[in-house]
Amino acid sequence: MHLLDILKKIKPGFYLVFIILLVGFSRYLPIDHPSLFNFSPVLAIFLFCGAYIKGSFSWLAPVIAIFLSDLFLNPSYGKNFLEPYMLTTISCYVLVWILGYKIGNRSKLTNWLGGAILSAVLFHLITCTFSWILNPAYAKTTSGLLQSIIIGEPGFAPSYLFLRNSILSTIFFSVCFRWFHLWLTQFSLSQTAIVAPKPQV
Repeated sequence: MHLLDILKKIKPGFYLVFIILLVGFSRYLPIDHPSLFNFSPVLAIFLFCGAYIKGSFSWLAPVIAIFLSDLFLNPSYGKNFLEPYMLTTISCYVLVWILGYKIGNRSKLTNWLGGAILSAVLFHLITCTFSWILNPAYAKTTSGLLQSIIIGEPGFAPSYLFLRNSILSTIFFSVCFRWFHLWLTQFSLSQTAIVAPKPQV
């Protein structure tokens, strides 16, 4: 059996399992390695799915992966399932998916990198602003908002480190996903050309 035939037989469920495992593993790492907080493929997955995956599966798979990983991992972080902050996070993911959809699968690499950086920055600004609104540790002033975005809550790692990790990881995984998709597409086309019957002379 040709590899092309095997690829055609792969069901969306296998992709869903892969995404769930990748998301879950990346979100579990910071429990043992706090320096890796926000170094995650999640934003890149939503960006990539919005740009390259067609149909309802493009948003359904990453959303299911997030919900399942949160269901199992939230107790490790001392959080409840479907709390307001999580709903805000999910909304940010949907926004990143829309950004990927707008960028599309025919964009230049520079546009793709720009989308990856913008995804991380938007996610950081929105979630930090929401934290500033709800967290009593922040003064409800402009300086308090800047503190939540740049420094963060006292006693915790600075917010700018989370932003740095988010930008670096989103760029890294976005480029990897894009490269793998382009390679797989080219490989499939080459296999199709090989197995296609030659025209009769």
